[in-house]
Amino acid sequence: MDRRMLGSVELYPKGEVAAGSVGTWTLVFRVGKVGIDEGGTIIITRRSVCDSDIPQLEDPSKPGYVTVKTTGKAKLRVRYDGRYHIRPWRGSLIIDVYDGFLKEGDEVIVTYGDRVGGSPGFRMQTFREKEHTFKVLVDNFGTGKFYEVDSSPTLKIVGGPPEVIEVVAPSQTVLGEDFRILVRVLDSWGNPSEHYVGTVQFESTDVEARLPSSYRFKPEDRGSKWFEGVSLTTPGIHTIRVKDDSGLEAASNPIMCSSEETPFRLFWGDMHGQTRMTVGTGTLEEYFTFARDVAALDFCSWQGNDFQVTREGWEEVKRVVKRFHRPRRFVTFLGYEWSGLTPEGGDHNIYFIRDDEQIHRSSHWLIEDKSDEDTDRYPITELWRTFRGHGGVMAIPHVGGRYANLDFYDPEFIPLIEVHSCHGTFEWFLEDALKRGLKVGFVAGSDDHTGRPGLSYPTQKVSRGTDLFDVKGGLTAVYAKELTRESLWEALWKRRCYATTGERIILWVEADGHPMGEEYEAEKPPEILVRVYGTSPLMEVELKRGTETIFRPPVSKPKGASDTRILIEWSGVRSRGRAHRVNWDGELHLDSGRILSAEGFALDKPQEKVWRFTNQIVKWRSATSGDVDGVLLELDAPENAEVTFSTKPVNFKFKVGEVTHSPLVVDAGGVNMKVRVWKVSARGGPTQTEFKYVDRDVKAGVNPYWVRVMQKDGSMAWSSPIFVRYKP
Repeated sequence: MDRRMLGSVELYPKGEVAAGSVGTWTLVFRVGKVGIDEGGTIIITRRSVCDSDIPQLEDPSKPGYVTVKTTGKAKLRVRYDGRYHIRPWRGSLIIDVYDGFLKEGDEVIVTYGDRVGGSPGFRMQTFREKEHTFKVLVDNFGTGKFYEVDSSPTLKIVGGPPEVIEVVAPSQTVLGEDFRILVRVLDSWGNPSEHYVGTVQFESTDVEARLPSSYRFKPEDRGSKWFEGVSLTTPGIHTIRVKDDSGLEAASNPIMCSSEETPFRLFWGDMHGQTRMTVGTGTLEEYFTFARDVAALDFCSWQGNDFQVTREGWEEVKRVVKRFHRPRRFVTFLGYEWSGLTPEGGDHNIYFIRDDEQIHRSSHWLIEDKSDEDTDRYPITELWRTFRGHGGVMAIPHVGGRYANLDFYDPEFIPLIEVHSCHGTFEWFLEDALKRGLKVGFVAGSDDHTGRPGLSYPTQKVSRGTDLFDVKGGLTAVYAKELTRESLWEALWKRRCYATTGERIILWVEADGHPMGEEYEAEKPPEILVRVYGTSPLMEVELKRGTETIFRPPVSKPKGASDTRILIEWSGVRSRGRAHRVNWDGELHLDSGRILSAEGFALDKPQEKVWRFTNQIVKWRSATSGDVDGVLLELDAPENAEVTFSTKPVNFKFKVGEVTHSPLVVDAGGVNMKVRVWKVSARGGPTQTEFKYVDRDVKAGVNPYWVRVMQKDGSMAWSSPIFVRYKP
């Protein structure tokens, strides 16, 4: 069929649109030569990752109001369905024609953000996209068979006005060694502010450091700029500060500067994300460019859902991964996501050390060309059978929509599991692996779909009652000998790595001189050394043996009454599947005394907030996907004052005098759902700590020792375990 006969579409106004901005856009569909019969339908659909306002047709005074009318002699029935079309095109405006027909030249006019009834307009999605498509399909004959018009309209969505400035530096360096730093200016939604042209200046805690001169950003920098030739002259932990002429300022991640070369360097990567080839946005080139030049990653991989990766698509992936790979500068890994259903394996990220490998999909579910279907491997045991003895493949189970089934764990392929991504924090997954006795390390990634690997932010509502990504994406830190594929691969297989929720927290753990990830035998109680250099004041550092906390240094213990706050934190997921989010909206009541202040803790989205309703009542809006949210309370209340905590998941009471620096833990059902109540310092703890601990209660057998870190800003880190086989 000549698709030009279906009709044509225009979208107004044209030009750039700032991410997250509110406006009015009009889409005009002109009926083609075929016409549209009574009973025919027009669909306007966008990618499922799109997080713009949900089109609503009921209230002309509310945001997201959409109107649809026609110049033809027919009536239109309009509805919105968040899961109507074929993945990845899901959120659809559906326009049915009835009581008449539409002929060539008739127009259907769709106004997104119609302000006629007082609506503020329509909010566009919160992340950049060079070609944001309004895909238009038509069923002219009312048969249920849809064809896309010849040219669906697009918008170019760019970063908005500057909101924050950030500077990223390497986590390790040597005295006098040249390195580079990256300065990026972001909008309110975490996108580079592409039209930023401010002037920045630098300073450092190392007063003799060699720093860049002041610099005025140019339009071609698009909000992100590398600066070469930086060096430090004093050993220790340092930061570099940046400040611009509008008052934006920030400190870098901590930099460990040593007087001589160390055995390992600390490198940062995001090994998990997708593009428009599958369910995400943007091209592969845009994906890796962002990872390198905006997220400032050292290494990266792409992980598209296999049942959407065509034969031609896989060849493109191989070409782009190879083209971006630059040893000692930016390392890429070839890979894909084996996306079988949970009963037969579940989601596993597959990585290769070489550039030219065969993809073995779980299925061809969304691939029309079935000519290479014989290469599919399902269930995952068939994939393991094919890869047996390969020597250059790695699999990492993770929790996304589907979750990986650890019943299919195979040590020949799985050295690590993923504990955090934009989907949430999945400590239950980590604990499940430890309870099973699996010898795995811990990593984190973004599972980004928005073209921002290494710097992924939560998205907003995409259909009624649901969100797509709830938290900021994670990062994996690797201690490797050098920035090469081979060295990173060796470090990952040895589990010499750890996970964070996206911050470049420095974490080092060793036992009797053995670094994280190692397995060794001990005849005496092991001595564990822990070093933490945070990006924010430390709230809690826990040394774990398996799932048990065996030591908890009092890093944030209050220093007197004026420094004391009560932290009430809640976390967990409702289930292990897709609909795992927990609604914690609620309130607390103090029966005597006064609530002097209430501050939100680790809240992830603008709509999540805490407010003091009265001097005895605090309310909040919050949801968790395994991550921690909470409230910090400053009280003027007697010891016998009672606090009533009320949410849908759990209700309980406690007396102020019962709260100490050791958390009171209340189970809330679900999967790892709980509330913790404990006293902390108003300022949080120091940004760094170091301690040694001898475990005199060690049991015979294999003991996994690892560290969990939580900062005052809610950021977290998890070290890979050290597996100590104790033989007294």
